[in-house]
Amino acid sequence: MAITKKAEYAILILMDLVMQPEDRYSTAQEIAERQRIPQTFTPQIISTLARAGWIEGVRGPGGGVRPIVDLSDLSVLDVIETVDGPVIITRCLTEEAQTTCENRGECPLCKLWAEAQEAMLKVLEDATIGQLAKAKQQLMMAKTGS
Repeated sequence: MAITKKAEYAILILMDLVMQPEDRYSTAQEIAERQRIPQTFTPQIISTLARAGWIEGVRGPGGGVRPIVDLSDLSVLDVIETVDGPVIITRCLTEEAQTTCENRGECPLCKLWAEAQEAMLKVLEDATIGQLAKAKQQLMMAKTGS
């Protein structure tokens, strides 16, 4: 299992929007430049985030996107699952495998994978867009010496 670049970019886009003034609309190009992500993917990801009900877009001069809910408490896991679907570290943890696996009940790996999955999901659930945005701001301040 690997978290896709699309999910990473979605997290960066939401972090960027959290760091902007509340009433400010940001264009896809501005976000892409600030976060150093490919502009070709940004509009598609923004559409996904808008469909999730987290941001809104306004077309035309002065338009762009902005949050319509408080993104600070949004978990990283919610973003990843919205963009990529369920986060599963191995196929043996899927619902299908639970009923079709020939080694079910006899394989010690299943318990290990389940524990690893639970720990990973907890980390991603506990991490929020607001926390990441704050960490990014602190890193930027340390870099500039402000």
